[in-house]
Amino acid sequence: MTMLSQIAYSGLHATQLALSGTAHNVANVNTPGFSRVGTVMGSTPGYGGLSAGGGVQVVGIRRISSDFYNHQLWRATSEKSYHDNTQQYLSALEGVMAGDGASISVGLDRFFAALSELSTTPESTALRQQVVSEAGNLAARFNLLAGNVDAQVRSLQAQRSAMVDGANRLMSNVAALNQQIVEVESVGGDSKALRDHRDILVQDLSTYASVRVLEAQDGSITVSLDNGQPLVAGSLASTLELATLPSGDQALSLAFSTTQFPLQQSRLGGALGGLHRVEQGSLKSVLNNLHDMASALSQTVNDTLATGYDLNGNPGAALFSYDPSSITGMLSVQPLSAADLALSGVADEVGNNEVLLQLLKLGQTPLTVAGNLVTLNEAYAAMLGRVASDSRQTQADLQSATTVQAQAQARRDSVSAVNLDEEAVNLLNFQQAYQANMKIITTANALFDDLLAAF
Repeated sequence: MTMLSQIAYSGLHATQLALSGTAHNVANVNTPGFSRVGTVMGSTPGYGGLSAGGGVQVVGIRRISSDFYNHQLWRATSEKSYHDNTQQYLSALEGVMAGDGASISVGLDRFFAALSELSTTPESTALRQQVVSEAGNLAARFNLLAGNVDAQVRSLQAQRSAMVDGANRLMSNVAALNQQIVEVESVGGDSKALRDHRDILVQDLSTYASVRVLEAQDGSITVSLDNGQPLVAGSLASTLELATLPSGDQALSLAFSTTQFPLQQSRLGGALGGLHRVEQGSLKSVLNNLHDMASALSQTVNDTLATGYDLNGNPGAALFSYDPSSITGMLSVQPLSAADLALSGVADEVGNNEVLLQLLKLGQTPLTVAGNLVTLNEAYAAMLGRVASDSRQTQADLQSATTVQAQAQARRDSVSAVNLDEEAVNLLNFQQAYQANMKIITTANALFDDLLAAF
């Protein structure tokens, strides 16, 4: 009877622990990043060859998690974050460039339309003033668009700085959790909640850059960039450092212990890689092209006017002024009056329009912009087309990456997340097993009482 009771008591204890595990799972059904637990049972051997066995024991309570699915999720998260941070700036840039208020094409069309209208009566003061006004409007469009793009660059750089601070905090916290997990597991403690928290932090870190994760035998993990540069090694965390170069660009480096590594931002992946791509490949490229267009426009118009004469017979003066050191003031109009426009090819012929016709031809004359020989309208259309094409492709990539990330999350959850239906079945099974063991104990006690009553 004693062995019967002992076996039943072991079953009672095991099912109590199993019920506790089920209760823990159900309680954390809505906890982000929670990995469900499972009770692992093993049979206890009996005493002697004729023994049925010694009952059951709980071998362990394990955290149900798949490293493979976790790595897939972290990789998918990096990819989605890369395209997401790229797309937000491309969409804004495309919207600004395509809008009538800042479109260089619209400004060019209006400027050359004013010149065309003036060509029949080149001595008209009103029409000359219209040309000066449209030149000012065109310069304002250059400056407005460049200012908007520069504002996006500064916003992006501020976002990068905030991301670097966030990544540093995450790396420090992962290193601290590594140390706690090693300490807890070295004395046989429960580290499951710590591991869940660490996985959440690694996923958050993967939004900033693509990471690789390796787990050591002591339970700590090593987190590194794709090229192998360490972010976290045991209880040691690296520090990302951001420096502003004389050119205005931001340089990123990684300090680990006493070593400092320069980072190629184009290879980081994640949000930091996406920001670098859109900054250098789109925003800075547009700014450089706008400078090329403003310089070419200013030089060709001024050179053409320099060959003519104004209404007073004076040699031609410059209309535009280009400042390569300025962004919001890269192009401006000189303080000329309507009579100062040198549109005549002969000093004493106010009705002469030879220079004016040469100015009109500039609208269709190929100029060097970004190393290509194109008209100004073609240069702007090509620039807008590249931005629009990049935006559409990135949007498609983002949709694909979002789907992949959702699938990776679903695969991870299929293994680690709590399924209430499954837990309900487990609860019923463990409850029945608990009641059955109680019945065995009751039976054993009754048999023992009957045995005592026989004497």
